[in-house]
Amino acid sequence: MGLSMDNEEVEVKSTDTKKKPTKKTKEMLEENSNKIVELKKEQEDLTVALSDLDKEEEALGEKSALKMKVSHKKFGDGQVITQDGKYIEVKFKDVVKKFVLPGCIADKFLEVSDDTIYEYYVKRNEIHKKRMNMELRIKSATFAIQRHEDAIEKLNAKLK
Repeated sequence: MGLSMDNEEVEVKSTDTKKKPTKKTKEMLEENSNKIVELKKEQEDLTVALSDLDKEEEALGEKSALKMKVSHKKFGDGQVITQDGKYIEVKFKDVVKKFVLPGCIADKFLEVSDDTIYEYYVKRNEIHKKRMNMELRIKSATFAIQRHEDAIEKLNAKLK
């Protein structure tokens, strides 16, 4: 009894089932990788800039708003009665109102008679706005990095 292969088809499968990437796929992988590197560099630069803002804020110091005399266009003259972090409560003649520092003074919702105090809150507000902008850009870069990593993952999955 010999081995008969007369009517049998022999199927030969390649052991290498992984697809080779096309030129376009290679370009897309490279483009996504380059963008991730660029975004990570941007995040590092923004983190350094945030650190510089912290130093600038430290140099500015803390000034309490308690018992500060203020004026409001609608409510008239008042005095700060409490300060809880960035929130202050101002007692006017008939009402107590809550405001957020430093914007309420820097944007002149509350007016102060002392120009040095006004300038302090303007600088504090500028730092606050820069910080918010940088933190938003860092978060945006984080999400963008994730999107590019997902794109790379999908491209690599197609190659399997």
